[in-house]
Amino acid sequence: MNLKKILYIIKQDILSLAKYPISQLDNYSVSYDYYWSKKRQTGEPVLSAWQKMRMAYVLEMIEPGSSVLDFGCGDGAVLKYLTDKKNIKGIGVDVSEDILARARTLGIETIKMDITKLNELENLPAVDYITGFEIIEHLSNPEEFINKIKNKARKAMIFSVPNSGYYIHRLRFLLGRFPLQWISHPGEHLRFWTVKDMKWWVKALGFQLDQLVIYGDLILLKDIFPKLFGRGIIVKISEK
Repeated sequence: MNLKKILYIIKQDILSLAKYPISQLDNYSVSYDYYWSKKRQTGEPVLSAWQKMRMAYVLEMIEPGSSVLDFGCGDGAVLKYLTDKKNIKGIGVDVSEDILARARTLGIETIKMDITKLNELENLPAVDYITGFEIIEHLSNPEEFINKIKNKARKAMIFSVPNSGYYIHRLRFLLGRFPLQWISHPGEHLRFWTVKDMKWWVKALGFQLDQLVIYGDLILLKDIFPKLFGRGIIVKISEK
């Protein structure tokens, strides 16, 4: 990444200090059909540049031919990517039937489920890996969720969350605004982690931290000060 690109990203970050994604709340509750209509429009499901960056690390965590159950699979772009690169057997779980229909056009097996209804998780099949990218921060009690699904992952669970210690979030706090991590409704994210928080949290839950990756688009700065300039966190955890 060249200096011009880095300066552009920093400029966009700084411009976001006083902004919000929307100026008026038309929906008074979180609707994931509405969320996906804003996040993904028409056309074949494909990974965004941000997702490709994340998946470059995830590919190294999953062996070829593994079975993978992806919570919050959306339109299936992630599972399709893993299938193409690692020949996985993927199962996608999401609450939105509209978006699951798009995932099925890619040949992905899907399960419609509201993962906040924890008793339903017992009916899920066991797989090698459970994944959830930008999912657990949407849950009020991710601790209970993870403990409910841990016996469904034969090898490990892989999750990603935003890094709440990212420099622009710290600056927003300094200027009297909360870190901005939502798209269509401020109630989307209920939980928040920094890198230190995540390490403590995994240990406190009694899991083994197999791998932690801090990633982001400010490559040079992220390599020097990862906790400050890494925009996202990926963890691979397993039972001890």
